[in-house]
Formats: sequence, C-alpha cells, structure tokens
Amino acid sequence: MLWNNDRPLDSTLDIEEYTTFITNSIIEATQEDIPRTKQTAREYIPSEVSKSLIKQKHQAYQRWKKTGADIDKRQYYNSKILLSNSLRNDKRNNFSKLMSSLCHKKMYSDKVWLTVRKFHNKRIKQMYANVMNYNNKTASSDKEKADLFADYFENEVYSQTADTLPFHDQVTDQASNIRNRRTASLNTAKWKLIKVEEVKYHIKQLRNSSTGPDNIHNRCLKNYSKLLIQHITKLYNAILKLGYIPAMWKKANIILLLKPKKDKKHPSSYRPISLLSCIGKLLEKIIKQRLMLQLKRRNILPQHQAGFRPGKSTIYNIIRLERYADGQLKRPGLRRHSAVILFDIKAAFGSVWHDGLIYKLNDLRLPRYIISYLISFLNDRTAAIELENILSRPFNLKSGTPQGSPLSPLLYIMYTADSMNGIPTHTEHGLFADDTALWTSGHTLTSLKSRLQQSINEFESWCKSWKLKLQPTKTELIHFSLHPRKKYKNPVIVKVENTTIKPLDSTRYLGVIIDKRLKWRTHLDHIEAKIAPRIGLLRYLSIAAQEPNNKTMINIYKSIVRTVIIYGYPILLTADQKIWDRLQIMQNKALRAAFGLPIYTSVKYIHNISNISKIKGYAIGLLKRAIQKASTDNDSTLRNRLQGILNKI
Repeated sequence: MLWNNDRPLDSTLDIEEYTTFITNSIIEATQEDIPRTKQTAREYIPSEVSKSLIKQKHQAYQRWKKTGADIDKRQYYNSKILLSNSLRNDKRNNFSKLMSSLCHKKMYSDKVWLTVRKFHNKRIKQMYANVMNYNNKTASSDKEKADLFADYFENEVYSQTADTLPFHDQVTDQASNIRNRRTASLNTAKWKLIKVEEVKYHIKQLRNSSTGPDNIHNRCLKNYSKLLIQHITKLYNAILKLGYIPAMWKKANIILLLKPKKDKKHPSSYRPISLLSCIGKLLEKIIKQRLMLQLKRRNILPQHQAGFRPGKSTIYNIIRLERYADGQLKRPGLRRHSAVILFDIKAAFGSVWHDGLIYKLNDLRLPRYIISYLISFLNDRTAAIELENILSRPFNLKSGTPQGSPLSPLLYIMYTADSMNGIPTHTEHGLFADDTALWTSGHTLTSLKSRLQQSINEFESWCKSWKLKLQPTKTELIHFSLHPRKKYKNPVIVKVENTTIKPLDSTRYLGVIIDKRLKWRTHLDHIEAKIAPRIGLLRYLSIAAQEPNNKTMINIYKSIVRTVIIYGYPILLTADQKIWDRLQIMQNKALRAAFGLPIYTSVKYIHNISNISKIKGYAIGLLKRAIQKASTDNDSTLRNRLQGILNKI
C-alpha cells in the first residue's frame, strides 16, 4: 500500500483516508513480522521421559483392549504409575527452575518479578453472573449481557443530564457558538507544529497497554521506522490544523472491572475502562503535555488540587487535614471542635457536561488549536461493551470523558477547578481528582455545624450548576471531638441533598484510615490486615527457593511490604512512639519471613544481616527528602508543613 506524499491533507476526508492508510500499514507489517503459530500456554512442559511414557501407556492400553491379556493390563497400569511419577518430577523440576530466579547472586529483575507475580496479586479472570438484571430486563447469554451493559451505561452513566436552570441554556448556547466559530479561527491561528523529536520522545514513554478497536499495540509504535514517524507527525499536524480527530480514534471498546464487594448481577457494580486507539492516545499525550505547560505557566489549576499533577501526591492533602484537625484539638488557650466531610460524586468522569467543559475551556483563553482539538475529542464519541470477546451494540457517549484516555483526568480537574470558589473562607478544602473533602472548625458544636452546612450548600449549588451528582449515601463525616467518649445532646449532623449525614468513628481518606481521635490505631489495623498475606508470601518464597539470595528477598520486601507499612509516614511521625513500635514489629515479622528465620531471632541480628534501618529512621529520611523536593518544586505550603513535622520529632 502506497501513499502520495505530495497529496495535501486539507479536508476531514483526507485525514480519514490517511489514518486508514497508516493503520493498515502498521497491521500488515505486524502480521508479516509476528509468527502466526499458536502457542498453547501450559503450566509445565513434559520432559522427553514423560513423552516416552505417555506413548508407552497408550500402546499398552490399545493392546490390552485388543487382546484382553493380563500381561498387557499389568503393563498399562505400570506405565500409568511411572508416568504419574515422571510428571510429578517434571512439575518439581519446573518449579525449581521458576524459584531459581530468587537464588541468583545477581538480581535478574524480570525473572524475579515474574516469579513474585505468579503467587502475588494474581489477576483472576473476570466472572459474570449467570443471569443479569437491569430495568426489568434479564440477560443470560454473553451477547445479551453485553447489550444490557450497553443499555445501562448509555442511560445511566454517559447520558446527557436535562437542563434544569436558565444558566444551563446560556452555557449550551455559548458552547454552540464556540463550536461554530472554531473552524474559522483556526485558519488564522498561529501555533507550534509537532516535530518528529516530540513524537519520538512520547513513544519512548509509552507503556504496554491494551489495544483499542484498531488492534495496534504500543509495541508496534515502539518499533517504529523513520518513515512511520514522518507519516504520524504529518497526520498529527493535519489533525491540529483542521481541528478534526478521525472517527476510529473516537471509538472505544469498554471492558468491565467488578468493584470490591459488589453484586455481580447488577451493571452498576462494574467500573468501565475504555480501550482506545494507541495512535490516538499518543497524540493525546502530546496535547496533554502542551496543555499542562499552559496551565502551569498561568497558574490556572487550584493550589489544593493534588490529583494527576507532577510534584503532588495524596500525602499533600492528608497532611493538611491532619495538621488542621490536630492543631484545633491542641490549640493553646482555647481548643476547638473540627470536622471533615468527604463527598462522593456519582460516575465523576462519566458525568462531565460537554457543553460546560467547552464553555470553561474557552473561558480560560487556551490556544485556539487546543480548544478545537478538545471539542473534536468530546464530540461524537461511541463505545461498545466487550464481554468474553463479544461486542455489544455501539452506543453514543453524550457526556463524560473516556476512562483510559491520558487527557481525561486533566480535563476533569480543569472542569472542577472552580468548584471551591464559593466556599467560605472559614472552610478549607482538599481535592484529589474526584475525591473532595471540606473541613472547618468552631468554638461550639452549633457554630461548627453551621459553618460546615454553609460550605456543603455552596458545593451542592456548584454541582447542580455544572450537572454533577452527589451520592449522599456514600458521603462520610468525621467529628474530631474534644471529648471523644462524650455523647453530645446536639451532635454534628449535616444534610447533603436532604439526606442526613451522621458522624462516623473512622473513615478512609486517600488510602489512610482517619479516626475521630487521631490515634491511628484503626489505620494500623488496616495495615496489618493488608500485609499479612504479603508476609506469608515472603515466608513461602523463602522456603520454596531453598537458598534464596538475601539481596533479592530484601528487594521483594521493600516492594510489597515496606511500601504499605510506610504509607502516610508524615502524619504517623506526629503520633505516639507506640505507633512506631507497632510498625517496627510488622517490619521485624516481614524480615524474619524474608530470610526464613525463626520467630525468636533477635531484632539486632535481623537488621545487621539485612542492613535495613529501623522503620522510623527510614521514615525520617523520607521526610527530609520530601522537604528538599518541596523546596525544589517551590511548594512552600507543603515544605512548611513537613518542616514543622520534622521540628517536632
């Protein structure tokens, strides 16, 4: 297949044909280079001895059935016993080869982590209920289930919310005007062309994600030729020039992941993940980088939005909340009540109002070519549910951004960037993508309740204006009490969409279990429960590998256990020493398991042979590095809070 390089790309039809040419060329090249022989996956490969015994057993069985002689019968059963023993030995030998990666003097990371993944965090094949129900419909076959899921996501998740306010009509009209004039403005707009080097840079950063409807894998793009890069760069620039994305790139195959502890029979129990074109996602990465530069240079994103931003993490808002609540409880002279409310937004990414997002993008005065690209990105998207290699009927995505797109998280935090503008100054907030928390304080319960309800009402009003739906049943409240055991006559009770929210003893916020007393015991219980099977895995690997390399076992411990123990370390450093004594016990158990040592082995000996510092010392080292990084990133808020924690240790 050839393409005339002198042919200009001046219309949407040209872009569609050029995209088809590039896609077909990559698929043809892939089919020529990749062997077509099917390799059956086996847990083990029989040895030559086993293969010979299999042949002998079959021959003896055929002779026995033909002659009925006792000697043939005995030969059959003897060969059957010998074969069973041989296969058992084959399995043992293959298992020993598998575990040998843990015994090498040098660590071969690929083999090591393949071995660890075989026993830890195994992906279980997604299982669906035999019969599924939705909207008085039942589905039993795979095709019926796929179409039932399509009905649910089309009607409940990616549906267009009705206009209920005059403001909605104004935004819709304005968005329509922006769409109509975007083509004319692109003809005179000046923008920086995408270069070959820029495409190569982003290809190197690609991960081996699943393919989209066009069946092109990122590995195909990584094995690029000079000519392919030139074609892709030319296509990308034409797309940005015309503000038109090919239709194939706006199709998605949606796979479903069952949410923890949910009923398999209901479609709402599954989380959708969109499988998109890898070539399209590569352009999205380029646009995302350019968009981030614009947002950072003009300081558009809110300071306390920590989600999907370089230099920010979940710890940022966890520290802010803990320091605030602790400061109110220990305030010199006059202690105060404080409370935090954690909101849950229904199908946050899937509920983004397209007209509202276009309105906001235009209001931010972003470059015209980026706005035009994003308008095409949102318009006319379709999807199909993929279930057991069967596709449902296609349906339109009338709202939301596809989960799986590099641009979706950034577009969401841009959409919600002004969500806290109306919140009173007496209330602080923390944002991490769609996780929203509000916290405030008061001298009395009455003032605390009044302040919190006022802030809730403002956030509710914003959500209503921009068509986001709160889920009151999943909204949680914690009252950091001056007297945690005291039962108040008028407890802190607030309302979210006319649903009463009562305070809990503890709740989970960004991976940390926060309790009303800030004692962190519930969080430690959570950590212990989480690392128990991981410690069991370390013990199993240590025994099964016979003579494991200590360096390898230490690396496994650091990866699957210490990361869990140390999570949230800045706030834990403010807690009592008893907390760290308990964390140290967890580390001791894990190290004993990693080295295959008995329970009575001394702590001093464990740390001598492992050369691993005490867990609190390691946490203090992490804190110092975090302070340096915050200083480098010019994040004065985080740096000051971390420095305050270090000064108190």
